[in-house]
Amino acid sequence: MTVAFNGKHIQNQSDTLVVIFQGVFTKTNEAYATRIVNGQMPDENVKNLHSYYHFMKVSMRNETRDYLYLEDYYSKLYGWYLFDNGRFIYEELSAQLNEFIEKHGYKHVYLVGSSKGGVGAILMALHCPSVEQVYTMVPDLRISTDGFGESGRRLFFNQDAAFEKQVKTIFEGEEIFKAFKKQEKKARFFFFTGVRDYGFRPVTTFHNKLINDFQAESHLLILPTPEPHSPLIKNHSNLMNHLIQNIDKDVPWEADEFTSVSKHAHIATYKTIGMK
Repeated sequence: MTVAFNGKHIQNQSDTLVVIFQGVFTKTNEAYATRIVNGQMPDENVKNLHSYYHFMKVSMRNETRDYLYLEDYYSKLYGWYLFDNGRFIYEELSAQLNEFIEKHGYKHVYLVGSSKGGVGAILMALHCPSVEQVYTMVPDLRISTDGFGESGRRLFFNQDAAFEKQVKTIFEGEEIFKAFKKQEKKARFFFFTGVRDYGFRPVTTFHNKLINDFQAESHLLILPTPEPHSPLIKNHSNLMNHLIQNIDKDVPWEADEFTSVSKHAHIATYKTIGMK
């Protein structure tokens, strides 16, 4: 079975590609998943939902780059760019992205993703040697499927408890790093997170693993506010767009926007916190 590779490709005759991965849509939840399982939600309706692309304004504000808005329409709803109804798909999807990059002759490739889209961006960076930099916003390394209930488990994992455990622990193992180990030039990672995000600890653990085990360059951009997961993105849309626009720079923020507390960890300033 070949994994679907769908999305919107915006071409500006550039040699630079920015790939943007989808997060969760607000209206999807356990009830939504149950309607899919019960056949009350036409496949076309779910597919149409995925044609609303996150961060579309980014491509409108900067036409010096090409963009690929990559859909996460797997398991009849979502797949975190990782699984599809009880099977892993990230290697197939990475191979297709590699082919896409080669076909269009892109010289520079950057990946962007928020929450579960951040998972996709990380996975593709680990498997696509052309990727130069990755910027993720509160990446969901816990693979937080619980909010979709038992219906979500049926869609995502095909009621396979062993597979579900593999999915939930995939960032703790070594399997996803096999291709990354062989890459001569590794991507640079930037993780935007917050001290109240439920994924703060998994992200910092993964960040340290990239540095210590693979000598990759990785940076934590930390917001020291009481906001949890989703508000860290929604409440700071100007900041998100600003950092995405600067993804091709060695340092995608200005000197007065983050204070470096170490070589690889940076705390947002009051100016940055106010960039709503």
